Amino acid sequence: MKHYLEANHKTVHWGFLSAEINPVLNINSGDEVEITSVSGPPEVTKNSPYKVKESLLEIHEKSVRGTLQGGHICTGPIEVHGSKTGDVVEIEILSIELDSDWAYTGVAPLKGALPDDFNARQMSYLEIDRAKKIAKTPWNMEVDLDPFFGLIATAPPMEWGKLSTVPPRQNGGNMDNKELKVGTTLYLPVFEKGAMVSIGDGHGTQGDGEICTAAVEMDMRGKFKITNRTDIEITWPIAENNDYFITMAFDPDLDECVKITTREMINFLSEFCGLTRADAYTLLSYVGDLRITQVVNGNKGVHLMIPKKYFHKTFKR
Repeated sequence: MKHYLEANHKTVHWGFLSAEINPVLNINSGDEVEITSVSGPPEVTKNSPYKVKESLLEIHEKSVRGTLQGGHICTGPIEVHGSKTGDVVEIEILSIELDSDWAYTGVAPLKGALPDDFNARQMSYLEIDRAKKIAKTPWNMEVDLDPFFGLIATAPPMEWGKLSTVPPRQNGGNMDNKELKVGTTLYLPVFEKGAMVSIGDGHGTQGDGEICTAAVEMDMRGKFKITNRTDIEITWPIAENNDYFITMAFDPDLDECVKITTREMINFLSEFCGLTRADAYTLLSYVGDLRITQVVNGNKGVHLMIPKKYFHKTFKR
């Protein structure tokens, strides 16, 4: 079955993730969902030289913003019938479309990879050419767009309480992994009944690291096939596309991220290739690529990519 979920003040939660948020859509495992997402708090939209969607202004007026600083406007949660704690939710990214004619990126003190270097706020507004997939910067450069959703999450465990959307965690969230684009399948651990999938933070494009603390932030539209899996077990987000298998980890310490994501990949090489842990560790030095996902969200991110040809099987059925 196919569903449509538009971002409005009744279908979003703003700035926080929680197991206590009620679902706005119920689906069966294997259903397809088309969603829209919107981006931009009032402090961004009030100075925009471009027309702002009425639905976003209505969200500002009628939705409750999370009590924690900052945060994203998330469409959802989407409840997956039959999904339970310990399962895995498979999210196949079928399409992503640019859904606005402008975008923004912010620089602010105490944020980004250089938190002490910039003492003044600057907001950059970009004109979006959707047909050509180009963003035009205020300094007259054209940037090629390669869109993805920065935030895809399942509900955190009830015991974690109400969390800011900013730091990514084991349930995914604000991962800001530019590899999560069309043709990629994401796997997330399920911590609460129904999985409760939320999606948002549309990025027109972003470099690895998300250096200044924001990407080309904009409204987005996407289609996803969401399937509950009971035949696999994971503890951190995993992804795969036609060419690569990708493990991910998030922690305030980049070194710890490297350790976690490397151990996860060794586990999968041992399980899916029959390698010893020492041989898997060695293979990663030959063909594994460690990449900095982002360094600006409190919990930093590292992902490890390895060509799928080295696996006898992967998660896809």
